[in-house]
Amino acid sequence: MAPSARQKAAEDSKSAVAPGWVLVTGASAGIGRELARAFASKGRNLVLLARSHDTTTELARELIMTKAVNVKTIPADLSVAGAAEAIFEGLTSKGISVDILVNNAGVLFEGEFSSIPLEEHLRLLQINVVALTALTRLFLPLMLQRRGGRILNVASTSAFMPVPRLAAYAAAKAYVLSLTESLSEELRGSGVTATALCPGFTDTSMMRGSRLGKAAPSIMVMSPAAVAEQGCAACLAGETICVPGVANKLIASGTPLMPRALVRGIGGMVISRGWDRIGNAWRAAASPSDKGGGR
Repeated sequence: MAPSARQKAAEDSKSAVAPGWVLVTGASAGIGRELARAFASKGRNLVLLARSHDTTTELARELIMTKAVNVKTIPADLSVAGAAEAIFEGLTSKGISVDILVNNAGVLFEGEFSSIPLEEHLRLLQINVVALTALTRLFLPLMLQRRGGRILNVASTSAFMPVPRLAAYAAAKAYVLSLTESLSEELRGSGVTATALCPGFTDTSMMRGSRLGKAAPSIMVMSPAAVAEQGCAACLAGETICVPGVANKLIASGTPLMPRALVRGIGGMVISRGWDRIGNAWRAAASPSDKGGGR
């Protein structure tokens, strides 16, 4: 059987990113842990970063024994200002060359925007936006000097639409997607690529602990391993956007074509406010406030 375009691109990319290490943030659980396993399965050496040192140490032992790769662990809290700089300086001072940066760490706070404490909003932005931006900015110039590297930013299908009760989270993921797409164009021809992984409902502790996750139809919930396998393959192949799952692809491809009022209605429906929100959105789509405004 002939290899797929993605497989061929991944094979062609190996020489550009093989020598260095893969840095995975938020590697202690969920998609981050499975991304570490996926890259280890490709023979990549790993730097695992998370607040939970015990969990990443256990994962490191597993990968060393089962995948025969080198693994280092870094306990770090990306909600602390300056953490990204400290991580970068620590790795470069030890001569550890990060050729694949996986920005997976993130937090989610669910509820009405006005009821979530300000410090939690700011913590979310620090981890999901500021730390991701800082790590990308710090490691990217070295990749460009080597004319080879990969950046994988974990976004979400919420990047494609506003989601009430997850307002700051969805907005942060929209930033991640936009940043990644912009970088993808800036980096064209440089040997470095940027990929946004945009999963939908995924069976992680973060999702299981949220009201939104509990209401998700089981048929739409993917395993973190399946998400990670597709994300890893897309990253190595240099794809710009990876949306795992058929339903998620429909959301991602369909929302840009819809009136903004309808998109907002879908966001309301997603948080279990009912299908009547969709009907209301269709009617509102023709209102003067949304016609031609692109809002």
